[in-house]
Amino acid sequence: MMNHAQLKAFHAVAETGGFSAAAKILGLTQPAVTLQVQALEQAYNTKLFKRRGRKTEITTSGKLLLRVAKKIFSLEEEAHTLLSSLDSIEAGQLNIAATSSIPALPLLSKFQAKHPKIRLSFLAIPAVRIEKEVLEFRADIAIQHVPPDDNGLFSVKIAEAPLKLAVSKDHPWSKKKSVALNELTDQKIIMSSDLYAARKNQEHWSSQFTIKAQQILTLQSREIGREAVANNLGVAFFTDLEIRWDGRIHGIEIEDTPLTEATYLLCLKEDQQSSLISSFVEMVPASGGK
Repeated sequence: MMNHAQLKAFHAVAETGGFSAAAKILGLTQPAVTLQVQALEQAYNTKLFKRRGRKTEITTSGKLLLRVAKKIFSLEEEAHTLLSSLDSIEAGQLNIAATSSIPALPLLSKFQAKHPKIRLSFLAIPAVRIEKEVLEFRADIAIQHVPPDDNGLFSVKIAEAPLKLAVSKDHPWSKKKSVALNELTDQKIIMSSDLYAARKNQEHWSSQFTIKAQQILTLQSREIGREAVANNLGVAFFTDLEIRWDGRIHGIEIEDTPLTEATYLLCLKEDQQSSLISSFVEMVPASGGK
């Protein structure tokens, strides 16, 4: 294996035309540079320079090696530029996963406008899988509606919004303006996560009133849940933003117990100081979190 320091010494001598000039560039003494070049010549049993007094001439073998050395050090500089640009947010990719596209995509749009050279990828996935995406390095950032379970994840609450009961325009309640939670005893309630898992989070709306397990229709994601509501398969709790854009769904105010839903942004604790991730986190106004 070729010694990098020896090749670097050869390249400096060839580019500057002398051992003294090369030593100044490399921050070494002239004898140290001479020893490096001599070691390279001895290792490959060839002469790279002819030394005639104070004059140094590159040999034919040296010229051939110089062509290769220039490519090597050019690639080294390119690698340095790439890694430096990644840290300064001039290049790179940010992978984002979310349980719902509605709160997430406006954040991606804002970030892209500020950092157009960063490639973004987005995946909407079920709540039960989202933390695993981050822990197994498939996503850099996740956006979900509950704080993380894993202690290896950093999270910050970025929003909290009131919930309404969402029903289909074909539902008997489609003209209702408000409803009490005790009226939901005979309604099929659509959720995008398991009821037991949701209730582990005391802030989750499902912990605020009594729901029977047989009432729950668990679907894979919030997007599928909205489609289920629109097709009158049940009712669900959505934010006003999630309801407004879909003309097939009607939103009903909750009368007795105000329900809210928080949105959390999370990443690996060890990655929160990364330039890309920290710039995304800092862009989002926090409303409290951990």
